[in-house]
Amino acid sequence: MFNEKLAVIIPTKDRPEELRRCLESIEDQGFKPAQIIIVDGGSRAVSGVVDSFSGLNIDYVRKTPPSLTAQRNAGIKMVRDGVSLVAFLDDDVALETDSLKNMMKFWEAASLDTAGACFNNMSEPFRRPAFLEKVFLVNADIPGRILPSGFQSIPCAVDRTMRIDWLIGCAMVFRRKVFEEFMFDEKFSGYARYEDVDFSYSVGKKYKMFVVADAKIKHFVKLENVGYSSALGKMEVVNRVYFVKKNPDLSVPLCYWALFGIFLNNIIKGLLGFDSRYKLRARGNLAGFLESLK
Repeated sequence: MFNEKLAVIIPTKDRPEELRRCLESIEDQGFKPAQIIIVDGGSRAVSGVVDSFSGLNIDYVRKTPPSLTAQRNAGIKMVRDGVSLVAFLDDDVALETDSLKNMMKFWEAASLDTAGACFNNMSEPFRRPAFLEKVFLVNADIPGRILPSGFQSIPCAVDRTMRIDWLIGCAMVFRRKVFEEFMFDEKFSGYARYEDVDFSYSVGKKYKMFVVADAKIKHFVKLENVGYSSALGKMEVVNRVYFVKKNPDLSVPLCYWALFGIFLNNIIKGLLGFDSRYKLRARGNLAGFLESLK
């Protein structure tokens, strides 16, 4: 059907039901990938889930300790000869009808200087920034933009295919040759917040990248466990500053200004009693500021 061959890498960790839903959505597609690579970093193997999808061409490997970036890099090394495109799906993603086929149609017509494309996440409508978001440089008017602060607008629920600065990590595709120049930075460890911004922005400074409007997905994101909120708040600061410092075209002072806005938002929402997670995130933000300034 298509000249391009696609491999799909799915890192997973202790979410067998989410993985099952993701694989079911691939199974229901009119187009099937040449290879699916499940990289399992969980405490309990999900090989039983994988074995129930005998109609899909799946390679399964365990990778511990768990780390999103390390699991992705391990998957890249397993891509078979002849594959020209590599997709990454989070295990909590489900593809909508004909999503893979529409993505492949995009790649069949893409110029050779196009290196990446992401699926269109329909779970979250694109929202233009509020006044304070503009003041603190944490959101942009156009989907998929990276601001000088290092913060990004989300390329989601778009009504047309458009060029963007970065790709959403939960559902993205790259030409295989990209990995001759770039790999995921494993300093973004564990949950690896912003690792997708870091990787795809580097690629996008050299090649074209797009969000494909007709390649639609649903992303079933859950709020973090309250016991993880403080660590997430710290990661918000440390990983963002690390990303900005890696890219001289971005501004470290503006990054700290934007992060101060995020910290204020967490404090206010925490004090107003919206959710105890916000107070814990603010505490983690403070720890992140201290660590990043060392």
